[in-house]
Amino acid sequence: MELDKALTVLNLLVPEATDLILKRYNVLRTIKNCQPIGRRLLAINFGVTERVLRSETDRLRELGLVNIESTGMSLSELGERLINDTEMLIHRVKGLSEVENAIQERLGIKKVCIVEGDYEQNNIVKKDVGRKAAEIIVSLLTDNMRIGIMGGTTMALIANEIRASKKFTNLLIVPGRGGLGENLEIQANSIAAKMAHNLGAEYKLLHVPDNIGPDVLKALQTNTQIKNVLDEIKKIDMIIFGIGTAEEMTRRRGLSEIKKDELKMKKAFAEALGYYFNKDGAPVLHTDSVGIDLSDLKNIRHAICVAAGASKAEAIYSFSKYHKDYTLVTDEVTAKEILNIK
Repeated sequence: MELDKALTVLNLLVPEATDLILKRYNVLRTIKNCQPIGRRLLAINFGVTERVLRSETDRLRELGLVNIESTGMSLSELGERLINDTEMLIHRVKGLSEVENAIQERLGIKKVCIVEGDYEQNNIVKKDVGRKAAEIIVSLLTDNMRIGIMGGTTMALIANEIRASKKFTNLLIVPGRGGLGENLEIQANSIAAKMAHNLGAEYKLLHVPDNIGPDVLKALQTNTQIKNVLDEIKKIDMIIFGIGTAEEMTRRRGLSEIKKDELKMKKAFAEALGYYFNKDGAPVLHTDSVGIDLSDLKNIRHAICVAAGASKAEAIYSFSKYHKDYTLVTDEVTAKEILNIK
């Protein structure tokens, strides 16, 4: 019997089974991401009392999926193996494969990967989005690759989660652009270094800030060290980037009022790779920094966009009118919001 048919039969015979599977999966998922975790903290995470949660965690322990010790709860070896299989089952139960196909067709892009849950409301979903993106990236790695990664909180999640079971030869990580005027932890340089450390790769940094004048930028590009990194960026095989709303990015970058007025006048709506796009996907402005150029996209073998949060749905839709040869990693709520765009 095919899995989809088996799930249909199961829902008819035991309709409460799906809810129970989802509940236990989310308990295991939270334990995996926070282990070791105490029952009280786990209960707070789910918004229930310890007494209500105890019956579930005790049952999971009886099934050999969870270890409960004085330091807290953690997944057993069986639990670690099972959660990956359960993740695929949840994907089928919630019809996320169909949603992935629908978005891929609507946007006309290369591939879509959806993580179950709401990125904006659940920190576990945020971590899982980073982990899923990391898995996709690692699956594409080969020796002698150059990888570019942009800045931002989601990119930082990827760098934290990424691991490889083997060491790749001559693997180089570079920032996709110069730094943002923001926290060090989410600047492209820091993220590239962290990612390289976790993969056992080499890295080069680009010490050029955003929002500096064109004359200064031109002078900086003649610097031998900076020019060397820019040359590497031009040869990258993979770019990992996010998409945000123009409003969000003007706030993050601390743009001047003149720049903000220019963006409003040009009806900037989305931002990706240091460029602003209008609702029709046309680039209308770029940041005063150096790094990857939009014209480079057509020469990059793998483009991985990791953008999640329902507020970004229309920005993703707009960018996809400009460029389609990329893989999108997002969350369930954002995915459904994209399909609701008229």
